[in-house]
Amino acid sequence: MKILGIVVLLSLIVPVAGAAQSIDVCYSELNVSCTGMRVSICPKGDFEHIRNGCGGDDDYIEIFVRHSGNGGIAGIPWTDYWMDACDAQYQLALCVQHFVADSLTDVNGRTTFSGRIAAGGCVPEGGIYVSCQGSTIMNTSCTAVICLDVVLVGPDLNADGEVNLSDLSFFGEVYNKELGDPGYNTCCDFNDDDMCNLSDFAFLGQHYQHECF
Repeated sequence: MKILGIVVLLSLIVPVAGAAQSIDVCYSELNVSCTGMRVSICPKGDFEHIRNGCGGDDDYIEIFVRHSGNGGIAGIPWTDYWMDACDAQYQLALCVQHFVADSLTDVNGRTTFSGRIAAGGCVPEGGIYVSCQGSTIMNTSCTAVICLDVVLVGPDLNADGEVNLSDLSFFGEVYNKELGDPGYNTCCDFNDDDMCNLSDFAFLGQHYQHECF
């Protein structure tokens, strides 16, 4: 009986390990390390790294996850994130573990994303938003979703989670067109040289029949 009393007393004064703190989307923060980030994506997750999105090797998307007291929430798992297009006219086919953090959040609630994105579709403008554990990060006044200046392009042109014949047909309609030509589509310009040509067709061929895992 005495032992039981001690256990009950300890349970009242010792915090439960891993006790959840609610994310405050307005105190939380979202940034990108460079302007004009452009990342090539694939459903299989084997295209360009985020860290190469501005032409270098050290770029990243950064998040600070905070609670209502403006303190960081540590220990959030790598996989507890979601992202999508801010502009509803664009569609992404998001795969399992499509957007994985580089580490658990630290004591300040911070982590980064610098790896690959496993998804199909294209976001040529309007940016992307990021959610953590179902909560979408807002601006400090809590009036709008934060939309990062990030462009995503990939060979799954119809955003169905698979690079297949329908994507080849889509690409064929813009083949040999360049910026300024009627029908040019930046979503088919995988190497960002303002032309949809043989180089881009080779990129598409390398990822043909890749699909979400």
